[in-house]
Amino acid sequence: MNDRLQNNQGTGLDLVGCPACAAPAEIVERYVLESTDGPIEHATVLCADRHRFTVLVERLVSPRVQEREPGRWASR
Repeated sequence: MNDRLQNNQGTGLDLVGCPACAAPAEIVERYVLESTDGPIEHATVLCADRHRFTVLVERLVSPRVQEREPGRWASR
């Protein structure tokens, strides 16, 4: 399974960005559909603005978490 979709915060939610408006969206269903090239993982997402999409898991974008790097004035 794709690491960027794993729940790393212990909330029980898989959050991604909405494909239409970039609002926070929850993955409400995951499934695999067969194709001529083999199985492809899909997900149904529902965003805060009530958009609902079925998308390829490989195209989902997780919300960015700001990483803090020590600045020039930060203690080391």
